[in-house]
Amino acid sequence: MTATANFRQVAQYIGLAICGLIVRTAFGILDILWGIITEIINGVFRVAIGVIVAILSTIAFFGFILWLFTL
Repeated sequence: MTATANFRQVAQYIGLAICGLIVRTAFGILDILWGIITEIINGVFRVAIGVIVAILSTIAFFGFILWLFTL
């Protein structure tokens, strides 16, 4: 009885350890994927802001040139 109970308890601990390892691995993979997705989104926003700033700078430059012609 005692050996069977000990074996069952050890098997339960091993099963819980394996389940914990699987869950931690899944969360680790999700963390890596989440990091990749956020980096892609941040890159898209950075490019969009850069394009907007470039357009506004071009408009300001040509506006300044036109203003100089009016002097």
